[in-house]
Amino acid sequence: MENVKSIAINEILPHGEGFTFVNEIIDIELGKSITALHRVSEKAFWYPHHFPGNPVMPGVLIIEALAQTSALLVLISFPEMRGIPFYLAGVKDARFKSPVVPPAELILKSFFESRRANVWFFDTKAFIDEKEVAYAKIIAVSQK
Repeated sequence: MENVKSIAINEILPHGEGFTFVNEIIDIELGKSITALHRVSEKAFWYPHHFPGNPVMPGVLIIEALAQTSALLVLISFPEMRGIPFYLAGVKDARFKSPVVPPAELILKSFFESRRANVWFFDTKAFIDEKEVAYAKIIAVSQK
């Protein structure tokens, strides 16, 4: 396995530059878990709008970051899945414990739980400074 710091996320995820919410992979245990980083910036497209004068990262974007982290776990662990459409299919038990305010380093963790045919299940958590700020069960579906 190549060094996780050298993995080109934009070559694995199909999202465009403005909608990729994983900046760096910190650690990966193939087929089991991944830890990634999203740098929450004042330059983010949502910053001036959510909410003016009191910017908070939208919860839906935190979920998207956790879903992208989960997709990276699959696409790195199972290279044969690369290029196959992989979609967010569901979110269960999502909770937001603290607001995410820029600037911040959002640590994203995804743990593979199971797979049934083309449906994948993950337990995910987001942290800032080791404090859990959000968690959710992510369900994804692949076209294979």
